[in-house]
Amino acid sequence: MKASLITGKKQRSIFEFSRTRIQAPVSREIIEITSDTEDDYVRCPICELSLSNLTINDRTEHVDACLVRVTFVEEPLKPQISPTIKPDIKKRKIIRKEQPQPIDPEKLKYINKEIVTKPQGEIAIPKAITKSKTKRPIPPLKIMTFPIQESQKYQVSVDAFCYAPHDTISQYFLSHFHSDHYGGISKKWAYERVFKDDTDFENESKYRRIIYCSVITGKLLTLHFSIDPKFIKHLEIETRYQIKSYITDIDDGGYESEEQTPGLYVTPISANHCPGSTIFLFESIGLENKRTRILHCGDFRVNYEILSHPLLKQFSIDPNSICLDKVYLDTTYMSPAYNFPKQELVCETVATMFQDLMKEETKSTSLFSTWFGIGTQSRITDFWKKKFLILVGTYVIGKEKLAIAISKKLNCPIYISNIGSRNKKWDTLKTYDDQYLDSVLTTNDLGDDSSDAIIHLVPMNIVSSTQELSNYFNHNKYFEYFERCVGLRPTGWSFSPGNHREIKDPEIPNHLQELERIMSKSPSFDYLNNILTQVTSTPSKTKGKPDKQLYRIYALPYSEHSSFRELAYFVIFFNINRVIPTVNCENERSIRAMTDIIETWELARRIITNSIKPSDDDDVVVDMELIEKIQQLSLNSF
Repeated sequence: MKASLITGKKQRSIFEFSRTRIQAPVSREIIEITSDTEDDYVRCPICELSLSNLTINDRTEHVDACLVRVTFVEEPLKPQISPTIKPDIKKRKIIRKEQPQPIDPEKLKYINKEIVTKPQGEIAIPKAITKSKTKRPIPPLKIMTFPIQESQKYQVSVDAFCYAPHDTISQYFLSHFHSDHYGGISKKWAYERVFKDDTDFENESKYRRIIYCSVITGKLLTLHFSIDPKFIKHLEIETRYQIKSYITDIDDGGYESEEQTPGLYVTPISANHCPGSTIFLFESIGLENKRTRILHCGDFRVNYEILSHPLLKQFSIDPNSICLDKVYLDTTYMSPAYNFPKQELVCETVATMFQDLMKEETKSTSLFSTWFGIGTQSRITDFWKKKFLILVGTYVIGKEKLAIAISKKLNCPIYISNIGSRNKKWDTLKTYDDQYLDSVLTTNDLGDDSSDAIIHLVPMNIVSSTQELSNYFNHNKYFEYFERCVGLRPTGWSFSPGNHREIKDPEIPNHLQELERIMSKSPSFDYLNNILTQVTSTPSKTKGKPDKQLYRIYALPYSEHSSFRELAYFVIFFNINRVIPTVNCENERSIRAMTDIIETWELARRIITNSIKPSDDDDVVVDMELIEKIQQLSLNSF
């Protein structure tokens, strides 16, 4: 199988940054996934900026930000008094003091303001539009092609909004609301492609659906970019739509359908990435009843629910299963080095950690005092204070699951920080229509009397360093109300599991043995060994530096992209004809290495389904013991 050599600017994989040495089972060629020479620069896999002069922590922060870079323009802040925040409850033991005047502009950028929500106004119709100057055509990797009959085909695109208008494509799919996927979209984008040279924007009959996405993603497009809903087809999750008929005209945007007539059908399935994210299952039925099935994964995090999903069950490796012709795979972490723990495990572990910390008695041997160095005097002084202000680093959307898991365990509220460009963050979360989240969101940054903690959703830079964390804590005068401030930095890029060094072990004979080792055991994760140990409990005595007793930042292996192990399970346990990587496809070395890995996965699939024996191919020599171990793998091993 050969990987696509398609070029085009797109999100790059962390694969390029792995430092592993593995051997392919077929060619037995050693592939070193490291920097080429000492003359090469270490570059960001997203924006290609040189990171050579940065520390590993600074490199991590830079890449994390780039992975879901937000293109919104920050509105300049005007120096003003931060208004008194209106409490959520009528009676409070703590009255929030009004911020003094004047306020240093440097401090102002850290201070939360009163949350003000405005109803979505009517979207103004433009009087004219300026045509885009973009000349780059949509690359083939972003175009899905379906045969109608031998000499005729139909095409749609996925996540291709930063290219020149296409002559024949009229249906553009958006997998989720992250800027590396919607990049290029604007209010005029749809007008340019629907109206072309026509300026009769008042004519309702000339509008048509051109953007296809989930309901949440569609709401976010309108909220942030003022995209008129008349241009958007909102797709309900797990609902099959006919979006094109090959024999007759159909309603604009298509309709829900279980028909089997010639045409193109699509079913969005939750991608477990960020709110509103989807994978698209396309099914085309040609005029001669030839069926073509393509699964586009966008960005996704494989979990057991996806592996056992009823709508994907038909493509499992059972003897009578249907074959997926193509799978466009999110290969962001396609390296054995990135075998981080399951997202659910990380969320549960972090939530349990805070629960256990808060349950502890204030004795010298307690968990709390061991890791935070609590003394008797400080506990008397802080008697009326809440224990924790928990800051969770987030992007414009994403990472909310971590905050929700903690909130459920501690029964505490969630506050949305509106510093920087976060003025629409509240409205953004409201588009999720999440019943639990809506019930715990508060406009009071101090929380209420029902809980001894509160969670703040903050920009990722606030949890990037202790200095930033302390600025946020001090400039908002949270020290008057909370004993400790803990920042959580969710990231998958810098995760280094304990067995990382085994990946480089020259004794490992090939990909297949390494694959079996990774798939046979799910990575463990606990707070005593993997979280609390990240910093010492020794207080900082350096003058002018933040007190480490008061502030803590923990990096968590919480990713919204699939790990190497999860990708392996997805490819091996589904009947797939061709896997097409969608990330890091410009680099020939990476393409070759990803091709070798995919071939290994396909070999494992053949072993599990008993469609290969050691004597089938002289180039494939597999130890019988290894074959037996691989055949023992199943979805129950996940």
